[in-house]
Amino acid sequence: DHKMESPLPRKAASRTIPPLMKNSLIASGAVLLGLNAASVYFPQQNLTLAAQTVSAAIGMVLVFLAIRRQTPRKPEIAATSKPTTPPPRAEAEIVAFLALLQEHGRLVDFAKEDIAAASDAQIGSAARVVHAGCRKVLDEYFDIAPLQNAPEGSSLNLESGYDAHTFRLLGSVPEHPPYKGKLLHPGWIAQSVKLPRLTGTTETRPWPVLAPAEVEVSGN
Repeated sequence: DHKMESPLPRKAASRTIPPLMKNSLIASGAVLLGLNAASVYFPQQNLTLAAQTVSAAIGMVLVFLAIRRQTPRKPEIAATSKPTTPPPRAEAEIVAFLALLQEHGRLVDFAKEDIAAASDAQIGSAARVVHAGCRKVLDEYFDIAPLQNAPEGSSLNLESGYDAHTFRLLGSVPEHPPYKGKLLHPGWIAQSVKLPRLTGTTETRPWPVLAPAEVEVSGN
């Protein structure tokens, strides 16, 4: 047996009337009913004119409410967070280089660790790891050369007009050159630099990660 569909149209989905419009309809209906009843029992011209005027005013109010109800509201625009200003490239590359020193030499771990209670043997063992890793990174990204080729401990004379940025004077220094002294450290100068490429940055995390969090995953 085939079920026959009813030829009557289906009822439309009921719509909830907002409280303000519902109350307005009830009040308007009551006022109109009262005015019409009064005009029937008291058919004075002034009362009939008043009933018509009030009816027209109420009709205009109801039309306004209906139009306002049907007018679609503008969708609210979701507030978007202001994008983080990216750091200058030079500063970000320095952070990336420090991340390499941490990756290969554990430099950040060593510098941030409280070694006051550690023994000299423990510090020495950790320093070997830091030294080997940091030296590898320096050799790869910097061309570093000594400022002075003379061996440490050799005599050195500094005449007037010497480059004061390349020497640090220690001990009893006269007011004016020439200066005569002993070389304690040859100094260093970078002849070329190759900073690492920036990777892994996002709008919410514009700075490179110095060291990712390490998680030991156990098997299921």
